[in-house]
Amino acid sequence: MQKTFNVTTSSIYPPGVCFVPEGLHVSAVCEEKTDCGILLYDKKHKEGVKIPFPEEGRTGKVHSMLLKGYYDRNCSYLFYQGEELFQDSYARALVNERKYGESKETPVRCKVPAHDFNWENDRTLSIPFEESIFYLLHVRGFTKHRSSGVHAKGTYAGIVEKIPYLKELGITAVLLMPSYEFDEVFHSDRLPGQETSAVFSPVVLGEKELTQRVNYWGYQEGLYFLPKYTYAASKDAVNEFKDMVKALHQNGIEVMMQFYFPPHISSVRIMEILKYWVSEYHVDGFWLMGVGLPMRMLCEEPLLAETKLLCDRGQSFSVEKHIGGDKRTRTFRNHGVLNDAFLYDMRKLLKGDTDMIGRLISLCKENEEGRGIVNSIARQDGFRLADLVSYDNKHNEANGEFNQDGNDYNYSWNCGVEGRTRKKNILALRTKQMKNAMAFVLLSQGTPLIYSGDEFGNSQEGNNNPYCQDNPVCWIKWNLSRQGEELLAYTKELIHFRAKNPILHSEMPLRGMDYRSFGYPDISFHGKDAWRPETGSNSRSLGILYCCRYGALEEEENHFFYIGINMYWDFYTFGLPQMPKEKAWVRLFTTDEQIVEEYGEDAPCNILVPPRTIVVYGTKDIQTEKKNSRSPGARSGQQ
Repeated sequence: MQKTFNVTTSSIYPPGVCFVPEGLHVSAVCEEKTDCGILLYDKKHKEGVKIPFPEEGRTGKVHSMLLKGYYDRNCSYLFYQGEELFQDSYARALVNERKYGESKETPVRCKVPAHDFNWENDRTLSIPFEESIFYLLHVRGFTKHRSSGVHAKGTYAGIVEKIPYLKELGITAVLLMPSYEFDEVFHSDRLPGQETSAVFSPVVLGEKELTQRVNYWGYQEGLYFLPKYTYAASKDAVNEFKDMVKALHQNGIEVMMQFYFPPHISSVRIMEILKYWVSEYHVDGFWLMGVGLPMRMLCEEPLLAETKLLCDRGQSFSVEKHIGGDKRTRTFRNHGVLNDAFLYDMRKLLKGDTDMIGRLISLCKENEEGRGIVNSIARQDGFRLADLVSYDNKHNEANGEFNQDGNDYNYSWNCGVEGRTRKKNILALRTKQMKNAMAFVLLSQGTPLIYSGDEFGNSQEGNNNPYCQDNPVCWIKWNLSRQGEELLAYTKELIHFRAKNPILHSEMPLRGMDYRSFGYPDISFHGKDAWRPETGSNSRSLGILYCCRYGALEEEENHFFYIGINMYWDFYTFGLPQMPKEKAWVRLFTTDEQIVEEYGEDAPCNILVPPRTIVVYGTKDIQTEKKNSRSPGARSGQQ
């Protein structure tokens, strides 16, 4: 051994395997005091050669050594301990020779990546929470379907091909479901009576029959320092991921990632992982999952000061920051929470439950100085938006668990028919309900999160837990129906409207007060009579008035808009608040055109809104408008 390799001691840091000026540095954790070392593959050792760690290179459970004078950058490796082979938990690259869903008897070999990527002055974008719209997607499922229209289906390169669509939609950040390296193939006992399908294939181990499943979602421990290589179209997943990040940044779109950490992953390790992805891959943010997450420590790390760090509210901490004053000196809010209360309560309101108007008043203006609030009505862990309005019950039979998996409480309503239907009235109602849901998300304070495909009604056929479905159930179907095209156009309109009205994405909480003496509060609530909302348990309707001067860059931008929300199953009359003399109301958009408007002198003063409908009004300057122009369905480009 010593004749082939010049083995000397080395420092235990950095962990893993990397080239240094003196040769190849190797460091690994070995749990037991047995023979352990590196199994090295190169041109001279195609079957691999074992190189044990020297005893003098051990500190605690950490072993290290230096292969002095060794510089073969095409080498690959595994670690061994006794007869066991295992991957380097700090690996930065893998030998890309396995297809997605293939199982191998031995671990995939690790590699040392080259650090010669040309970033072309790329850097993280640091878009504030209040200016962001998140778009949650699965790298493989986003473009894998034959209707996606991309060449590199199901890959990082496929996302790059979809950048024109993402820009047109108006999102500011893609949020990737687990895209770090993990083994998507796992085995479990066959359930009694389980049918073999495309999802499950029979595996026999000894006398025990197992099933091979695909963990499509990937919420498990993995190799946290490299991108998932079966999501790459090329052999080089590292550079393909970086190409994706750079291309998205060049188009003003951030890249964020979900990471799942089981309890045994230490806080120090989590910090190390996130810092690596920010510095090496220019990632803009993370959605962290697990228990006991060190969120305060992460948020206070200087390197992550402008990195968005999301978690569930239960993993959050109390933030006491003040970002008022000079905009140039305000602190970047790098901490955010997923607002589960919004997700469930807005679902209840959508289907017409009682006692929801008070919750709507609270949730539509929820915002905090010190941390971002992320709102959604559908995510990966539950019904998609289209299924939320098409199914009363989950339909997870294909998962092979007798429909016992997944959440039983979805707060959904099928609009009268369970699942697929051709009835035009049912389809029209479902489209309207999806539009209403998008309005809840995009017209509220906080940061909207859209689950990819929901913007045009992609369905999972009622499966609310498709963690093992690597097939069209989870893949985005891009061949849009007429209803899908209608919903997509409406979603784009909402996103554009939100971007043009800063009051909808304020960095400071709205107060419901006229604290700047404009004559109107920043936000106010209304009912059949202006300024008098009906908040009783049986109420399902609310009017919301925004005075846009509070969010405007210039105080002379004196305009208003009004959102009328009627989730009741009958018509409801809203009394529009009286505007200043130079202003008049004009309808902008609605989820149902059957609005009946009662006119005052120059503009609507009362509106009769159809069942389960949202309507948005803006103001026009009547000094420049003809007073006899009263087209009830007219739109205005003023907003």
